[in-house]
Parts: sequence; C-alpha cells; structure tokens
Amino acid sequence: ALYPLAPFGLIRSSIVHPLKIIGLFLGAVALLFSGLMIVGLLLPGEWEAERNIKIGAPPEEVFPFLNSAARWEEWTPAPESGVELFGPAEGPGSGRRWDDPGYGQGEFVIAASELPREIIYEVKVEDGSTLIRGRIELLGATGGTRIHWREEGDFGWNPLLGYLAGRMNELQGAQLDASLGSLKDLIESLVRSPSG
Repeated sequence: ALYPLAPFGLIRSSIVHPLKIIGLFLGAVALLFSGLMIVGLLLPGEWEAERNIKIGAPPEEVFPFLNSAARWEEWTPAPESGVELFGPAEGPGSGRRWDDPGYGQGEFVIAASELPREIIYEVKVEDGSTLIRGRIELLGATGGTRIHWREEGDFGWNPLLGYLAGRMNELQGAQLDASLGSLKDLIESLVRSPSG
C-alpha cells in the first residue's frame, strides 16, 4: 500500500534537494560579497603616487609648461569635449573645467607656484566627490632638470574604491610616467630645434 506513494516521495525529494543547493550557493555568495564589502570599508581610502624624470633643459624652460593650465594640455591626457579654461593664463588660479563622456566632470586648478621650483595643484572630480592634490618640484641637475611629481587623494569610505586605493601608486603612477615622458619629449624636441 505504500508503494504507490514512493515515486511521489522520490520526486519531491529530488525537487527539494536542488533548491537547497541553490539556496546554499546564493547564501554563500551573499556571505562572500558581504565579507568583501566589510573588508573594503576597513581598507584605507587614501592613496599616493610618485614619479621622477630628468629633462634635458633648465628649470626656467620647463616651468612654463607646468605653470599654465592651457599648457598642460600639450603633455597630459585631456578630454576632447566640454573643456573650459578659467582664471589667469598662468600661475595660481589658472585652471580648466571639463564635462566629457569619457572623463566625467571635473576641475583642475593651480593652487600655488614658485618660479622655477614648484607647482601645487588640485583636481576635483564629480563635484568634489574625489579630490586629488599634486605637487611638482623642479630641481636643477647636471644637464637639465630633475622633476619630482607626487599626487595624493582620498576615496573616502567607499568599499569598492578601498581596494583600488592600494593599487593607485601603480595605476596613477603609470599615468604620471606617461605624462612625464610626453613632457620630456616635447621640451627636448623644442631644445633641439628652438626655431620650431
């Protein structure tokens, strides 16, 4: 008399079993995700990146390329649309704003400068949700100028960006390297052909 019910019991247990496995799997994924978020919140959001290069020109010839927001576009990556220059042509207050699909919305401004030794600037991204401070020092060296570029920022308590902050010396450092390489090529090409 029990045999007719047996197939139903087997079918029922075979349906419940996969649902339990799916439930356990989803629970494990949720637990793992929650753990990663908690760890991300505990990671520091502050970061810094530093790079150096030597350029075959004196500090007085290098400085004008750093002391003007418009001149930065000659040697650093820049948005292709929505760019607006503001403030004086050079020195403190010289800046540019952008609102570009690829770069987002932001603002770069020179905060302080000391001819021909130092530039200090700030970059605000997405209405100031991310703030980057930078300092470029120019040191006279045999046969040219030694440039030391340092940037620092803070992603705040964003659990995803906490993981990124630990890699910013590598990631942002690569951008600094590329820009310094472009600056070196630009200035040294002008030194070789001063009439151009």
